[in-house]
Amino acid sequence: MTSMGRFLIVNADDFGRSEEVNAGIGEAFRHGILTSASIVATGPAFSSAVALAKQLDGLGIGIHLVIDEHPPALPASEIPSLVTRDGRFRSRGQQLLKMAASPRMRDDAFREWDAQISIVLAAGLRLEHIDGHGHCHAHPRVASVVTALAERHGISHVRLPVEAIAWRPERPSAFRFAEKLALNSCALCSRHLWGEKLKYPNYFYGFSEGGHLTASAVRRVAGGVRPGVSELMVHVGTSNVEPLGLETGYDWQGDLGAVTTFSRAGFEDEFGIKLITHTGRRP
Repeated sequence: MTSMGRFLIVNADDFGRSEEVNAGIGEAFRHGILTSASIVATGPAFSSAVALAKQLDGLGIGIHLVIDEHPPALPASEIPSLVTRDGRFRSRGQQLLKMAASPRMRDDAFREWDAQISIVLAAGLRLEHIDGHGHCHAHPRVASVVTALAERHGISHVRLPVEAIAWRPERPSAFRFAEKLALNSCALCSRHLWGEKLKYPNYFYGFSEGGHLTASAVRRVAGGVRPGVSELMVHVGTSNVEPLGLETGYDWQGDLGAVTTFSRAGFEDEFGIKLITHTGRRP
């Protein structure tokens, strides 16, 4: 990506998780600084997410690959290493630990994620980037899977979730900081394995604030954006009520308020930053 000027992708995760998340994405794109959203192919509100995406002209769409919380796209018999006996994904922690120890999971992950991508493409959406629920796509064990899927489906961009160690959130958490250290280590290994085959932003923000973004945090990000391309991950929604018992503890409404504090034009004028999608388009 270009190193001339300062560019920022503002991406909302979990498109299709619920009607409230979908509504939040629509509002954040129409009235705020959101430029992109990553969609969950097996989310409870996937169909309405697709319909909304087609109305939001200019919104960048990525695939939010999942191996936990949401149902799999394939039957258990086709992805046995990813699911329990009842055909459900294991918990995130169990999946990531098993992924590190089981080479079989690479093959099953390829089949499952290929099916998830195919669902989105069949619905008529164009995918600009790949990312993952819980950043599962950045696990070194599946780095080659992500590369192969990107090549197969003509997707050239991927999220690199490496937030600067020096970045301090407004609400410090020792546990979240430890998670960031582990994630950064994994993602940097994956970046090495991706080599020159995939493109990714130079800088990443939003992990430390995960689901608890504020307008002042957005200002801090804007003030810290360096020349090149940065990505700010957000989680927006019009309600904090979680669907189907999926609990994150996120303040979805708070994130929505943070990114709608500014209009795109106002943000660009105030901070001298151009808002783009993963492929460099202006929304």
